[in-house]
Amino acid sequence: MSVKSKQAMSDAERAEKQNRAVCRAIFVTRQDLGLKTVDLAKILDVNVRTINRWENEELIPGLDEKRHLREAASHLIAIFRSLAAMFSSAQDREAWIKTAHPELVDAPLEIMKGSMEGLIQVRRYLDYVRGRGA
Repeated sequence: MSVKSKQAMSDAERAEKQNRAVCRAIFVTRQDLGLKTVDLAKILDVNVRTINRWENEELIPGLDEKRHLREAASHLIAIFRSLAAMFSSAQDREAWIKTAHPELVDAPLEIMKGSMEGLIQVRRYLDYVRGRGA
């Protein structure tokens, strides 16, 4: 086996390992925040059957080529991490995501289901709140 093919294999293996890690993080986030499969599908802009397939396979095929999906997953995971830093209980994190906030006008979950801009808005809001120490 040539050095190039060994490198290609290790790149492919590394990509699959990263893909599986992202997939696990997405589903840990879904479970922790009490999101329904349909909620996650709307947030990531895919259909429910796709979410079910990913969950069964523990892999998101072609994730490295799907920029929009990678970005949405990244924002969702960052939102979960911010909430985990703010609240020690999953119940409190779930309540926060499903409760309307005056500064956001609506529940963060509803905002996130709307678009990539909604995900970014919720993430920025959490960054702001955490930065001011609230």
